[in-house]
Parts: sequence; structure tokens; C-alpha cells
Amino acid sequence: MSVIARIESIQNELSASEKKLFRYIKKYPEKVPSMTAEQLAVATKISAPTVVRFVKKVGYQSLTDFKIQLSTEIHQPAPAAGYSDVDPSESVEILKTKLSHNAQVTIQETADILNEEVLLSAISLLEEKEKIFLAGIGASKLVAEDILQKWGRIGKTIRIENDYNQLLPHLINNQDSSVLWLVSNSGQTPEIVRYAEHAKKLKIPVISLTRFGGNPLAKIADVAIQVSRPKESSQRSAATNSIIAHFLAVDILFYLFISRNKENADKISRSREVIQEFRDKYL
Repeated sequence: MSVIARIESIQNELSASEKKLFRYIKKYPEKVPSMTAEQLAVATKISAPTVVRFVKKVGYQSLTDFKIQLSTEIHQPAPAAGYSDVDPSESVEILKTKLSHNAQVTIQETADILNEEVLLSAISLLEEKEKIFLAGIGASKLVAEDILQKWGRIGKTIRIENDYNQLLPHLINNQDSSVLWLVSNSGQTPEIVRYAEHAKKLKIPVISLTRFGGNPLAKIADVAIQVSRPKESSQRSAATNSIIAHFLAVDILFYLFISRNKENADKISRSREVIQEFRDKYL
């Protein structure tokens, strides 16, 4: 995901000063890599600390990292790969082409955004804690079910609870041994945010899976995994590109998880074998 595209995806979350800085970066991308925070501040009539906060807000560790990435893109521009909107009157062939292209863009942008340090922090929590509790509403529940299916195959104690009457008793009775993994694309689903707040009061670590950018859930979480913010078709009736992004993040996290411990890989093989034996004998 390019620097400009990344900033554009969270443009509505930028302050007035940050928007001024973004307009300058977009207009003079070739100048920015050689400028200091103070010089950018003078050029845009904002403060130097605002410049530093801005680059961290858009996902870079430092202004230096931001300038290196921007400079790389200036000298080696990536091929254009924007999202294509869908028109209800289009043929099946055009629809297939557009939607498959959008999926590919989503996958690449998510791969670019996923942070190795964050993924490894999540894995450490999932290894450390005996029990995993999940919650996700609507399309996010499908992602939670994918997590349940994957970690369940290696014998991890894991369950989905979207009803607070069920979830909260589990949390209070498993404070020391649990991690709460919450899925919300927007990071603003009221119930999910409240679950995170309650878990923090109980000193239960929280992993969040949301889209890229500032959101209440990511701010509360101990480990905030973020995926791309793909453009959805104006004609969509359900999550499409966004759910692809979340599924990819879960896949990457799972394969990292099992690769760190040979026993997990053995459990996957045993699970596959017992299922095949059942099919051969009874179906």
C-alpha cells in the first residue's frame, strides 16, 4: 500500500493541521524526503511535534521510516492498482474481473500493512494464555468463526461468545488464564468496544483485529492487529473486500503460530487424519 494511499484511507480521521501536512506531501512528494520535521512544520505552518505524531498515526515508526518509504515510491513507483466500483448493469465477465482485481488489491495492501512486531506480540499472548475468548458481530462473526476453526484444530481451548450474559462470567472466572480476541472492522462496534473496556478492568489482555487507522477498539487493545481499508462497492449489500483482508490476517497469524512449535504442526496432521478416518468409516 503506497504512502499516499495509506494516508488517504484515513483522511477523515486527520486533524486540520494533519490535513495541511498531507496536502503538502501530496503536492511536493519529491521535496519531503530531504526535509526535517522542523522544515515541514515551517512549510505547512504547523508544529514539529504534529509532524512526528502524523507519521506515527499513519503507521510509520519514525519520520525517517516515512521519508525512506516515500522516496522509494518516488523513484520506483508502483503500478496503478486502484479499486473498481461495480455497476449492477455490468456483464458477468466484467463483474468477475473487477471483483477479482479488488480482492488482489486488498490482499496486497493488507500484506503491506500487517506489522511483524504486532503479529509476534499477538502470538506470544495466544501461546501464553490457556483460553481464548472471541467476539465479533455481523460479518466479523465469520472471521471469529474462522479463528475458532483454526485454533480449535490444534486443541486450543477457544470459544465465541457474543452475548454478554455468557462472555462476562467466562472472563471473570478465567482472569489469569484468558485472552480476549475481538473482531470489528470499524473498531467502533459498541458491544465489542465495551467488552474490551471490561476486560481491561479485569486485567485480561485484549487482541483486536480492525481496519487500519485510529479507532476506539485498537486504542484499548494490548495488541492491535490492523488490515487495509479497502474501498467497498457502492452497490454492496455485505462486507466483501474488508472480510478478505481479515481472513488473510488470520491465515498469516495462524501459520506463524503453528510454525513456531512442531507440536502444533503434528496436531494439525492428527486432526486431518482423524477426520479422514471418520469419513472413510461412516460416510
